Amino acid sequence: MPSPVGHALGGLAMGWLAAGGRRMERPLTAAILFAGLGALPDVDVLVEGTHRLYTHSVAAVAIVAAVAVLLPGRPFGLSRGRFVLACTLAYGSHLLLDWMGDDRSVPIGIRALWPFTDAYFQSSLKWFPPVERRYWLPGFWTANVRAIGWEVLVLAPLVAIAAWWRAVGTRRARQA
Repeated sequence: MPSPVGHALGGLAMGWLAAGGRRMERPLTAAILFAGLGALPDVDVLVEGTHRLYTHSVAAVAIVAAVAVLLPGRPFGLSRGRFVLACTLAYGSHLLLDWMGDDRSVPIGIRALWPFTDAYFQSSLKWFPPVERRYWLPGFWTANVRAIGWEVLVLAPLVAIAAWWRAVGTRRARQA
């Protein structure tokens, strides 16, 4: 499962890509929102016995979409639909990355389709190495630095593409 760094990069990339190549108001605030939404599902680690359950499901994604719809105005100068899509995909990126991660703690995977099923899902791809949460174990730092390095290597190009696309859109908007 990816680290918070990987999830933040995934959320940022997906949010910016979904926002499209348009001029955005307060792009730094939007970047923080999308990165935060990408990492948000792991807040469930604060409640023992719930990690990778409810916040890692399509139900949670639907709640994020509903909250985004209810926000007043046009956040960041985006249309309501574009903003809802960006927030939903930023949050949903967490589920995708966890599904593609190498989970070694039982139960394996995430309950992505809760409340429709209690089944856990994990891809056979295992693109992202596991993150070690037990800080007292030898190799804690080594494993996590390697995992974060891999996440940056894989996800930073997506963030760069999203930033480039945004820059092109902003330039076009200024010329128009």
